[in-house]
Order: sequence, then structure tokens, then C-alpha cells
Amino acid sequence: MALQTRGTTPQLFDNVDKDVFAIFGDTLKELPNLWRQVINVKKSDRKFERVLSMTGVGDIPEKGEGAAYISQAIREGWTKDFIHTEFGATFEVTQTALEDDQYDQLSQHAKWFMFAARVTEEKRGAILFNNGFTSEQSPDGVAIFSTAHVLKGGGTSRNRLATDADLTATSLEQALIDLGTQTKVEAGQLVQAPQSLILHVPQELEFAAERILRSTLRPGSADNDVNALKRRKWEIVVNQYLTDTDAWFLLNAAKDGHGLRSYTRKGMEMESPRTDPRTSNRLYPIRWRRSFGCAFWQGAYGTTGA
Repeated sequence: MALQTRGTTPQLFDNVDKDVFAIFGDTLKELPNLWRQVINVKKSDRKFERVLSMTGVGDIPEKGEGAAYISQAIREGWTKDFIHTEFGATFEVTQTALEDDQYDQLSQHAKWFMFAARVTEEKRGAILFNNGFTSEQSPDGVAIFSTAHVLKGGGTSRNRLATDADLTATSLEQALIDLGTQTKVEAGQLVQAPQSLILHVPQELEFAAERILRSTLRPGSADNDVNALKRRKWEIVVNQYLTDTDAWFLLNAAKDGHGLRSYTRKGMEMESPRTDPRTSNRLYPIRWRRSFGCAFWQGAYGTTGA
């Protein structure tokens, strides 16, 4: 893909190159990354990343005096491959002299170029949530947010409301109960539910989320009950790239405590400028390699809404 603005003569390439580099860098700093607030970002130095979980062992049985120990083997759990995707495009400056187009045209095109790159990553990160009830899967082969996660040690567990519901104090309380009673390791034992959480919502639920979590008393009620949700620590992340207007999600605020990941194989960067030998236009390529996926479902919770 090439974006064009009428360009510069060859003797101005050095100055233009420096200006475009500065514009790209400043734009990256100015625009926030929503997806990085909810996805655990790790570096990769491999062609792809393979995540392997361990099943662990079941409960330790009683042993009679002098009796033999019962042997329990630690087994492999599920595997998940993160295949890096390559992204890239070229910002092109034609040879027609800059006097035909003022410098601000070049700067505007460079800013929009970086804006498009950021939006691309935002959309890819949001796919884990937008498709998290269907095609985006956890290593056990079912959707990331499911009522039937298969445990290697036997049985199932869930990280989705048994009956999907809109965001209310009642449904949020049930989600917290589920996190405490349904979050299990592959061997079947319960693990500590997170005490600090991210409530990840689309733009349409921003103000409902604020009222529910910030109210001193029970929200939506005329009685004087305390707002028990304040027993937890909360952060609200509003994401305009979530496509379901009544879906909502909970994540362990400690990013290592949930399995939604992105591996950076090659960070977003502008490569060395070059000249197209066919047209003498100046080319400014941008390129990066990244993967998104779910390494394990525990620590993440979602519902599609009613």
C-alpha cells in the first residue's frame, strides 16, 4: 500500500527523511494503546511461540502406617502455538517538488499513516474479545470464554456466566462468585480468585460500569446496603473497538494472571528510507511482526450480555 503526497527533489531527501522519522516517532508516543492495557505483551525470538501447560496432580490421599506411597505423575496439559503475523506498508513521497504541496501535507500523511498502524493493532487485540465466544480458542480447543472448559484431570469448568446477562451489580457479583468457585487448574483444584480486576467494556457500557463500581451504596437500589463490589480493587478499561455493545469482560489486573497474550517478534519500526528506481519516489516503509492468542483461560471471564 502506498500513500502519496507530492514530493521533494532529491537534494531535500535528507531533511525530509529526518522530518518523517520525527513525525512517526511523535505520533507513536501521542496515541495511547488500549489493547496493551488488557493484554500481556511478551517478546519472542523464535519463528513461533509454543505454550505448554502442566496438569499437576490430584489431591494427596491418606496413607496408612508402613503402606506404600501412591505414585502420581505430573503430566503435560494443553499446547498452544502463537504464529506471528507480519504487517507492513510504505509511505510514498513523489518526486514532484515540495513547492507544489506545503510541508504540512507531508506531516499530515505521516500522522495518518501511523494512526492506521495503531488502529490495526487495536483491532487485532480486540479480536480476542470480539471473537472470544466463537472462533478465538483457548488451548483446550473451546472458545476463550466458555461454560465448558475441559480439564485434563477430568470434568469441566467455566469462565462465562451460565446464563449470559447484561452488566448489572447482580451479574457482576455472580461473575465474581464464579471466579472464586470455577477457576481451576487442569488437575481440578481451585485457585485464588483475583482481588484486583479490570472491567473491560465497550463505549456503550462506560457510564453503567462507572455507576456500578463507584457507588457507595448498592447501585440501582433504594435501600442502604453497602456496595459489596467495592471489596475488590477495580480498573475500568473502555475499548471502542469492542463490537458487541452489551458484552463485558473481567481480567486479572496482574497480566501474568490471565492468558490473553501478544508476542512481539519484531517491534513496529520505520525501516531505512529508500528510492524507488522506477519512479525516483521516496519510500518510507513501516513493518512489524506480532501474534495474539490465549495461552490459558483462567483469570479471564466474559459474557455476551443478555
